[in-house]
Amino acid sequence: MKKAKGGMLSRLLGGRSRLLFRIVRAVKTYGLLLRDWWSGSYRPLPKRATALMVLTLVYIVSPFDLIPDFILGWGWLDDLFIGGWLLTRLDESLEDYRQWRAARPSDA
Repeated sequence: MKKAKGGMLSRLLGGRSRLLFRIVRAVKTYGLLLRDWWSGSYRPLPKRATALMVLTLVYIVSPFDLIPDFILGWGWLDDLFIGGWLLTRLDESLEDYRQWRAARPSDA
C-alpha cells in the first residue's frame, strides 16, 4: 500500500479537488461575466452566481463569523474555509457562462 504524500495543504493545492485553482477561476470568470453583462453582450446576469459572490464578500468582511476575527489566525481561518467553499459553489454556477464564452467566435 502506498503512503499518501504531503499533508492537508498539498491536498488543497493539488490533487483531485484543485481547490485553489477553482477559487481563482471563479473570481476571474465572474469578473469577465460582469464585464460582458455591463457591455450588454451577455444577458441575463445569473442570480445564483451573483448571490454567491455577494454572500462571500459579506461573510469575509462581516465582523459576525463562526470564529471572531479578533482571535488571530483562527478567526481568519473560518473566513478562508467558508469563503473558499462559497467560491467553489460559484465556480460550479458559472459553467453556462463558460460554455457561452467558449462558443463565441472571438473575444472582442
